Amino acid sequence: FAFPDWAYKPESSPGSRQIQLWHFILELLRKEEYHDVIAWQGDYGEFVIKDPDEVARLWGVRKCKPQMNYDKLSRAL
Repeated sequence: FAFPDWAYKPESSPGSRQIQLWHFILELLRKEEYHDVIAWQGDYGEFVIKDPDEVARLWGVRKCKPQMNYDKLSRAL
C-alpha cells in the first residue's frame, strides 16, 4: 500500500518537534529499522503496532516528552 507522494513530504525539518502523529507514524512505517516495532499489514493502508511501548517512547523522544506512554499516545490516535 502507498499513500500519495504529498503524504510523505516532511511538514517540518527532521528532528523538529512540530510534527503531527500521523506523519510520525508514516515516518516509522517507511524506515526498515522500525519493522519490528510497526509495520504495514494487508492491502488497504492498515498497519500493526508490534511494540506499542517503543512507538510511544519514540514519539516522546520526538516531542521532548519523556513521560509519554502508549496510553497517552493511543488517545491521540
